[in-house]
Amino acid sequence: MDAVSGKKAPELTGSVSDHTYCQPCANDGKNIPPDAFCTVCKEFLCSNCARVHRNMKFTKSHAIQNKSTMPSSFLPERENKHFTETCQRHAEEFIKYYCPNHEDLLCGECLADRTHRSCNIERISQLAKRYKEGAEYNSLKAGMVQMVNDIGTLSNDIHTGMKSVNDENITNINELRKFRNEINQYLDKREKELLNEIEQKKRKSQSLLKELDSICQDIKAATEKLKAELKAQEVNNNQLFISGTKAVKELVGLQSALKDTREKTRVPYIKFSRDPTTEQLLSSSTAIGIVDQVASDLADQQKQAQEQALNQSRADLSQSQFSKLPGIPVKTAADTTNCFLTVVAFLSGDRLLLADYNNWSVKLSDTLPTRWCPR
Repeated sequence: MDAVSGKKAPELTGSVSDHTYCQPCANDGKNIPPDAFCTVCKEFLCSNCARVHRNMKFTKSHAIQNKSTMPSSFLPERENKHFTETCQRHAEEFIKYYCPNHEDLLCGECLADRTHRSCNIERISQLAKRYKEGAEYNSLKAGMVQMVNDIGTLSNDIHTGMKSVNDENITNINELRKFRNEINQYLDKREKELLNEIEQKKRKSQSLLKELDSICQDIKAATEKLKAELKAQEVNNNQLFISGTKAVKELVGLQSALKDTREKTRVPYIKFSRDPTTEQLLSSSTAIGIVDQVASDLADQQKQAQEQALNQSRADLSQSQFSKLPGIPVKTAADTTNCFLTVVAFLSGDRLLLADYNNWSVKLSDTLPTRWCPR
């Protein structure tokens, strides 16, 4: 409420000049210029009335504006039409004042708060006249524009980062599978080599054993033959003695051959042993590789994406088909002799970087002969 309880605010009728006198004195028929204004009672006061206003029990807490801050006139009905936002603390009151000390927006009821009793309260209707064209509002608008631009830049960086994350994901998966394939190929090759080595050693052992088995069978046959011959001579003691004497020497030879054969039967034993390094690899929690997540801001990711795109364009260039285009003039007015290009680099944006040896200069040119920029 804008008036003190129990007191009726005077009717504000007539011209604007009627309201620029002390209103309590005007009720007594006196036209005294005001020295103060009560923001709660909405009354202009002379110095005496202002002193009484500050001492009265019901009005001592009211905020009183002096000559430097009080309004030049008071038209509450017309003024209220320009205020539409209500106070958060007093829902039925419009925000009409501003406290620079606390940077707070206030209504008439807020002015009675002790917090703002010693503050230099300003009317929004007076501040608003110079606010729109003032530096503060222009700075606010510039800040809003900059904020929108910054949000757009950040949004672009975020989308670039999302694309970079997807591209990196595909690259990492391809690298992992490529490495896994290389490991598989190596293991398959190594397995084949070991299987061939096992087979060769097996065949070598089998060949040796077959040879020894053949010798063993020959010794056995010779022994059986000698045994049969002695059996046949048992009917003739004289001949048996002669044959037995010879058989002893032959048996000694056969025993010696059997001994030699027995010693050769020590065939090398074949055993597969696991490679310790591979065993360690199988027990490792980081086998094949690890996945690191390196912290980087979106600007770095965008730069990396641009570098990757440039590298891809260079890689694709080696597979490109070229056709002859019209000549591009690269000689400038500052050149003292004919150009002699020693290095030509193709850049993004259909541009060429040229090194002119004769004129000791580097030049940047479009592939289309529309403009060039010597550097």
